[in-house]
Amino acid sequence: MEIKFKVRISQFVCLLGSVLLLLEAARQISLGLTVTALLLAVGGTMLLVVSLAHELFALSWFRTLVMLSVALIMSALILLAPEQHLMWLWGFPVLLLYPRPRWLAPACAAIGLVTTWYALRPLGSDWLSLGIGITATLMALGAIGGRRQQHVWHQLERRGRRDPNRAIWSQYQLMRDLPREIARADREGIHIELILLAPVMPGRLVRRRLMNTLDSAAMAHETRYILNGGCLAVLLVTRAERMASLRRRQLIEHLAMQVRARIQPLNNGDIHALDLTNLGLNLAQENELITLLPPLSSRADSQDIASHREVDD
Repeated sequence: MEIKFKVRISQFVCLLGSVLLLLEAARQISLGLTVTALLLAVGGTMLLVVSLAHELFALSWFRTLVMLSVALIMSALILLAPEQHLMWLWGFPVLLLYPRPRWLAPACAAIGLVTTWYALRPLGSDWLSLGIGITATLMALGAIGGRRQQHVWHQLERRGRRDPNRAIWSQYQLMRDLPREIARADREGIHIELILLAPVMPGRLVRRRLMNTLDSAAMAHETRYILNGGCLAVLLVTRAERMASLRRRQLIEHLAMQVRARIQPLNNGDIHALDLTNLGLNLAQENELITLLPPLSSRADSQDIASHREVDD
């Protein structure tokens, strides 16, 4: 449930790339090329970190650091030994395909073009013109593709992960997760409920602090969401209702701040009967610290009502 996007293939590719770069670094050391070996080792280590902690690549600063470092490493390798590493020129257009800050695209393009010019200048003006033309064309295509990818990336972040620095998902993602999780809970005979949380004290900093503490307090399988009204939600799945009550109390105590909570049981409930807008409305002004809401109408009842309406019509 906590994995929203399939990243195993991407992790495997990064791991494979890191192994190849580290092996090449070892070979360069055996040939006495220490500077080249150091650059390859740094690049391989960065790919290894990305493969082992792939979630870091969702952080904009980490993604920017990796992409800029890769561009500089490729440039240094080409300039140090163009006869061995000229093939790395294709890497600059590929970098432009990844989601990135706006300033990073012209920076990578400038590094790539300058590197191409210095690397091909000894071959003569004809090869230099051809190389610059091919590299510039590939970079333009990469920038066009990257712009499309950027739009898709932003759409996915808005729909999925609301906060790129935390594992907190959107209301859109919650409505996609609920039918699957309710069906799984009913099938396995376990308890499932939705906990809505809001700080008593108003203010952006207080909400940010609640985000931080909730992200650290919740377990890996307890998916966190932020609703459109600003309330935070936790999807709690336990073996029994008594265990849910105990875990709920532990979670709220770990927050170490005054919050209001509404508990919505979800077992055998009709997802269409769940109104998240009204559920989170005026939660901070609730009289009780914890309000246990009645169960949702069952799917069978909803189907009976719908069938009666069809008969009446």
